Amino acid sequence: MAEKLNIPESDILDFSSNINPLGTPFNFHEDKIDLERVFFASIEKLGQYPDNRYLELRNAAAAFAGHGVSFENIVLGNGSCELLHLAIQSVVQEDDLIIVPSPSSGQYRHISELCGARIHSFTSAEILNLPKMTLDRARVVIIQNPNDPTGELLSKDALLNLAKKCAEHGTLLIVDESSIELANPDMSIVDMTLDNDHLLVIRSVSDIISIPGIRLAYGIASRSMAGILNAARLSWNIGATEEAIGIAFFSMDGGPNSKYLSKARALIEKERQYIIKRFSGIYGFDPVKSSANYLLVDVRDLFLDSVRLTEGLASHGIIIRECSDFFNGEKRYVRISVKPRNDFEKLIRTLNDVFAELSREDAREKLEETIEHGGAASAGRGSCEYYPCHFAGQDCTFCFCPFYACEEERTGGKWIESSTGGQVWSCEYCTLLHRPKVAKMVLDALMADGDTDDNIRRAWKEIILPQL
Repeated sequence: MAEKLNIPESDILDFSSNINPLGTPFNFHEDKIDLERVFFASIEKLGQYPDNRYLELRNAAAAFAGHGVSFENIVLGNGSCELLHLAIQSVVQEDDLIIVPSPSSGQYRHISELCGARIHSFTSAEILNLPKMTLDRARVVIIQNPNDPTGELLSKDALLNLAKKCAEHGTLLIVDESSIELANPDMSIVDMTLDNDHLLVIRSVSDIISIPGIRLAYGIASRSMAGILNAARLSWNIGATEEAIGIAFFSMDGGPNSKYLSKARALIEKERQYIIKRFSGIYGFDPVKSSANYLLVDVRDLFLDSVRLTEGLASHGIIIRECSDFFNGEKRYVRISVKPRNDFEKLIRTLNDVFAELSREDAREKLEETIEHGGAASAGRGSCEYYPCHFAGQDCTFCFCPFYACEEERTGGKWIESSTGGQVWSCEYCTLLHRPKVAKMVLDALMADGDTDDNIRRAWKEIILPQL
């Protein structure tokens, strides 16, 4: 996108990634980690291969996880996708059945397909209540907590019950808790991994500490399972810098309840509620209840679909997550991460520009269609859900006004406060273009030979202004 817009990547405002909006622990003043010290510690190790056991990092991760977890329960990964791939390829044979949540990341399906598995998708609620016959057939069940993209957070009791059932049927349950430290770590089922050989919990570090360029994740499993996964793991999959940053983060006082993460959760809760309130006041935006550091927004009632909205914002250097790949191609949802309020307000202000630009595009398209068909394609509005939008018997040849925004208040139009906080030109009380005689004269003028823009200017001057 930076290349397309010819701007630096740092000028892109990214609402598509789910990183911690509080920023890194290196910039957190209350419990600051000395970044310089951490990097110098890693630089000293760059001239040697890492200890493939990663004992210091695994011990630090175990202490962070708590609940009696030891280094023998920890499996390290270069990101959560590597751990997911490692676990699936270690237990799945061709044509084995894998249950994946829907909606969810395409990585679950992609990795399962790479391993030759058959895939069935169920909602989180359906996975929690899978019948015995399905659990008998399934080799692996994957579930997210919280879910991405919905932000739904499942209760610990519900997941414990699922883990127990999967173990009884010899089915591996993978619980992806990549964002749980930014939601509610009390809902984690890490404590059940110690004596359950059919449970793997995956945690991410990269997004939690707002450093996605550092690829680090860890899995928590029984000693038996962790031993198998560590034996199958790629050697030296964690670099010296990732190792040093991971140890520093895991060693923060309080673990998941450190001042850094506690403040991050409080910030996310506050800003998420603010985003919901702001979006709820804008027609066409329906935010879905979330417990995570991101929100799924339903735009089914907006005049443009999720793809056009995403592309419109991207043209202004603001990226949101278009979610049709989560919902079988349905262009209805976007996902927006929680970010500092100033960034979100910039997104809201930009919506005015995007709406105006896309409205003009639609108006132009409709106008060309109207001219091409001589008004026949749009004059009959018996099936229009908005008819009559001005008065009974109105002419609907011009559903989109070719003169918008004329800024001429004698028409009945006026500037009003938009739901996004800016000014927008409203044609609610302008009826000129819906008067049958006026509509016919304007259409005749626009269908005349010559450039369309010249014809529009001529029609305004010779037809509309005399009406005023």
